Amino acid sequence: MSRGFDSYFGPPSQPINVADFLQQANSALLSGYFTNTSWEQLTPEHRNAVEAEITESISDLKSSLEQVWDNPILSAHVLRQHESTVASVFGQADAPATKGRKRKRQIAPEGSESTPEVLQLQEKLDAINLRCWRLAVESALCMRAAKNSDYNALDAPKKTGSGVLHTPDHGDVGATLSSTPDSLRSPRPDAISYSNAVISLTVYSRISYLPSCLTRSSQHAVLSTQTLGDLLRVLPCASSNMPMEELDAEGDVSGYNFTDQTGDRSGCLFCIEDLIYGDGRETVDYADKLTAHIQKLPEDKRPQIKTASTSAYETTFNALTLRIQQPYWILHQGNCEHFFVIDQIRLAHASDPPLGYPLTLHLTPMVRDLCRACGKVPAVHSIVGDMRLGESPCLLCAPCWRSMGPPKNDDGVIVVPLVIPFVNHQNS
Repeated sequence: MSRGFDSYFGPPSQPINVADFLQQANSALLSGYFTNTSWEQLTPEHRNAVEAEITESISDLKSSLEQVWDNPILSAHVLRQHESTVASVFGQADAPATKGRKRKRQIAPEGSESTPEVLQLQEKLDAINLRCWRLAVESALCMRAAKNSDYNALDAPKKTGSGVLHTPDHGDVGATLSSTPDSLRSPRPDAISYSNAVISLTVYSRISYLPSCLTRSSQHAVLSTQTLGDLLRVLPCASSNMPMEELDAEGDVSGYNFTDQTGDRSGCLFCIEDLIYGDGRETVDYADKLTAHIQKLPEDKRPQIKTASTSAYETTFNALTLRIQQPYWILHQGNCEHFFVIDQIRLAHASDPPLGYPLTLHLTPMVRDLCRACGKVPAVHSIVGDMRLGESPCLLCAPCWRSMGPPKNDDGVIVVPLVIPFVNHQNS
């Protein structure tokens, strides 16, 4: 069921022309459409008092949370309460436990609930009148264990490009942030229109052992002035970082060149709103190949798509009409497929990084195969043509390969490292 949820998108929004959105948002911003008339009627003293109250309220909430989590006794009590609530929800919903295992009841240590500070914290929690955040029995339908795609291999947004975010007040980006909500701020008399929109999108890939389902692989933020090719260059994909084969005089593979990887030289195409954006190569590009393939299908089964007038490396996001939560198709490196979904189209904010676009916001950790010999640690070598091993190629970890020792006759034995630094992503 969880795989099905990950592969379901939508419902999509109405078509949004990025250039029209930018123009209309700038017009509304300059005309003061987003301002609040009641806020305009307040005196400067009242505005300062409201801003101070907002800042103080947020600071109080943050400090109270930090006090609880920094105290091991209080944090343990909160965690136990949460686990007990979750177990109760599963018990009431009759959620089946894992086969062969029984769900353990969470039992608090003796005396842990009777300390004065724990009793005081519990009294504060019980005094909260807000009840909507409590877990109901129906919550069991939306509970699952964490998956690999839920984790983020990055601890901060990663700069993967050279795009520059131009803002009306570029010197204030990242400098000072006001706590006043945007809807309450007054229009600036010297306001200048934004030249860029920030587009957040999520990239999905097919699951190798379940190709009918998708899993999230990364999330990015691009500028509307950047091209589809800029997005493809920063897409983390093993197919774009495969080592080049070295051939001998007879045309057989004699080794691999790990310093020169395939990159984006094998072609690509984007299919967006029934338009195909090819790679623009002088030879037959991917758009022409796909069109020729579609023509071989029966007429009643041919998708109604056509080739765009510009290539992926010439088409900026400003020239596109997109829909939120609508999956779009990417094909590159032969038959490597990805799908990307637009999450958000917005104006720039003062907290946005000024440089390094496209940004990688989320990167799913890579799941590596285990060593065929020990079966305990991830493999780092692929051994090809070694008669001592039971299969070729054979995946081995470094200690197991060292224990094997060099082959007596190393003719035809190729050691391919599985951990290859991605040339396109090594600068962060």
